Amino acid sequence: MRKMIFIYSMVMVLLFGCKPAKLSNPCDIKSKDYFFGTLIRFVTEDRSPSCYPSFDFQNLWGVFQGTSGTTSVNAMTSYNDQIIIGGNFQFVGPSTGEAVYLETATGKVLPNRYCPYLKVVGGTQTAISDGNGGFYIGGSFFWVQGEERYGLAHILPGCQLDRNFNVPKDTSREVRALLLMGDSLYVGGLFPTWSDSNQKFLVRLNRYTGAIDNSFNANVDPSASGVFDLETDGQALYVCGDFTSIGGGAQRGIAKLSFHSGSLFSSFSPIISAGTCLDLYYGTDANGSPNFFVGGDFTATYNYAFSIYPDGTLTTWNPGPNAQVNSIQQYQNTIYIGGQFSLVGASVSTGLASVNNGTGGIITANYNLNGNVASLGLLGDTLYLSGSFTTVKSVGRNYMAALSLPSESVNAFNPNPDGTITNPGSDFVSAENGVVFVTTSIRSTVNVLPRSNFAVLDEVTGAPIEGTPNFDFAIKALHRVGNRLFVGGSFNNVAGESRNRFAILDLPSYQVSPVNHILSGTPEIRTITSDESQLYVGGDSLTNVNGNTRNGAFALNLSDLSVSGWNPNLAGSGENFLVANDLVFLGGLYSGINGDGVTTSYQAVDKLTGTKRNIPSSTNFPNSGVYAQALVGSRIFLGGQFTTIGSIGTFNNIAVYNLTNQSYEQPNQVYGDGIVYHIAAYPDGNILIGGSFTGLNGATENYSFGVFNSNTNTVSPWKSGFNDVVYTSMYKNGKYYLGGAFTNALRRSNGGLVRSNFNE
Repeated sequence: MRKMIFIYSMVMVLLFGCKPAKLSNPCDIKSKDYFFGTLIRFVTEDRSPSCYPSFDFQNLWGVFQGTSGTTSVNAMTSYNDQIIIGGNFQFVGPSTGEAVYLETATGKVLPNRYCPYLKVVGGTQTAISDGNGGFYIGGSFFWVQGEERYGLAHILPGCQLDRNFNVPKDTSREVRALLLMGDSLYVGGLFPTWSDSNQKFLVRLNRYTGAIDNSFNANVDPSASGVFDLETDGQALYVCGDFTSIGGGAQRGIAKLSFHSGSLFSSFSPIISAGTCLDLYYGTDANGSPNFFVGGDFTATYNYAFSIYPDGTLTTWNPGPNAQVNSIQQYQNTIYIGGQFSLVGASVSTGLASVNNGTGGIITANYNLNGNVASLGLLGDTLYLSGSFTTVKSVGRNYMAALSLPSESVNAFNPNPDGTITNPGSDFVSAENGVVFVTTSIRSTVNVLPRSNFAVLDEVTGAPIEGTPNFDFAIKALHRVGNRLFVGGSFNNVAGESRNRFAILDLPSYQVSPVNHILSGTPEIRTITSDESQLYVGGDSLTNVNGNTRNGAFALNLSDLSVSGWNPNLAGSGENFLVANDLVFLGGLYSGINGDGVTTSYQAVDKLTGTKRNIPSSTNFPNSGVYAQALVGSRIFLGGQFTTIGSIGTFNNIAVYNLTNQSYEQPNQVYGDGIVYHIAAYPDGNILIGGSFTGLNGATENYSFGVFNSNTNTVSPWKSGFNDVVYTSMYKNGKYYLGGAFTNALRRSNGGLVRSNFNE
């Protein structure tokens, strides 16, 4: 024992001298333990109570349709640490925007905290590596990561926007092709001008700043449709597109230009009588000689695909597809072509085929695709493809897939985007850390999960939870009372059970309650609210509930969920109800209450009976629908489609009713120039206003959404960047959640749902 104590003492002396060791405090912010504890907490996304700092890992998912049609979040509420949304959508997915980093093995999105989403607003059509782990992206976009960028941007390693690279503002610009040579970036596309220069469709820029180099001038045909691809053999610039003259000479579809001046090599003159060049691939023939494989819609010339040597001489390669070729890639001696064809030579081949690089003879004709291929990308031993297909070699893959070469087996790469990909030349680009960068022109998210009109999101991560029910048609209203969630809309089936426009879900399971209220006909429930004893419900074409006549509105007793005697008997629709004191204010689009045939669009009724109370007025009513209300102290803010309220005066879509003096406030402090669908008030004095207007109080930066502060009676100058209607909102743990029909918000791509603190 003494020997052990001696050895231990000697070790302590060697390590710490004669002084006793200091006690470690892992919560001391100056200690190494605190640093490493914080680091581990960040990496592991630890959310447990701790002295270490917490991190916001939320990446709020958005909603998407997958097909054409309106997509929206119409209603929102919360339960514990969950965000509940209802609307008109078929999928939920991370709001990445059209350009996104994916893991090469799985196609999963890299987490936003490691690789911030680009959230491009607008279309992206092309991308190339910068050779240093970053990228250039081109398209018809306006914003990247919340900053203005018009059609062209440089992304640094680490998924960050390069703030030193910028091009002049031009909302009509569309970039379709990029090529990097030394310090120069060649840019092709659909732009009749570039800044204040006279250059069209093809320019040369400084790769570091984006400044145009006017010493290069390709003189592209002013009537051209555009430049769609750029390639090089290291000696010259090869241009692919739709033009009849370029570089100072006559040349159609494909041309060879000087890197330095943009002048045409007139000796390079392949004869193209009609059609458009869509893709160039610099590869080799069967003898190892370099050549260019060309794809497009050359209907009358080379049957959609051909090959030429760098001097313009036509080769013997002639695969013979029967329709447009969008993309070409080479792997060893195999050429892969993708497009809109159904035959290659005499072989049946839908969308994708492999041919040899000598004559173009077929190698593999049938990949069992059930749609077209928009683009191909070869990275190492993997062939990536995108398009309109949903199966590849009998394996389910929605619009993107990858084949392992040379076996051509479908691998685990499965991004599962929300929609088809149609633009020829959309790119798969190798990125740092073993990821694939994808840019397309149609889809706006990947990794989607099916959620039919209803979803529950984890508040911390923003991702959807499992086990929630599907609704067959849209949801318009959500309202939670305790452990019950009341849902209204135009649905008639919930999780396989019949529920006609109104349903109750039990929480926390989100299972459909056995309580089923029978609404006759085909109404649409649009509003649900409650007080301490009753649930008030309103909608359009509502006439009967459980055999009881109830026009436009009904109420349930919260004690037993029975239909109560409250019956305002609206001659029209109940759009938005608000409980204030002993009254229920009924906003809607109706022409009578209690059968009077006089009261229109807005009136208060008794909470118990539904009897009209002549408040706000017995004679002055809004001249059109009231769709939104919010109680702010003793004032009610109401919004809708009205422009006047009886003889009182003009109220453009918003009015303020004072409960204390029982009159509308004049002059009106806030007004809109279009329909208001949502008004919500919060404790900080902010009143959120959403709709289809272009401005509030004449301020046009408030497109579709604005914030009016009731403490200062002013509209916030904050520019929200929404591109469509905001229908709903919620405040939770210091953040505002906003839902609607928008695809862009805060100058970023956001699919109908966004979180904000109004200072971005």
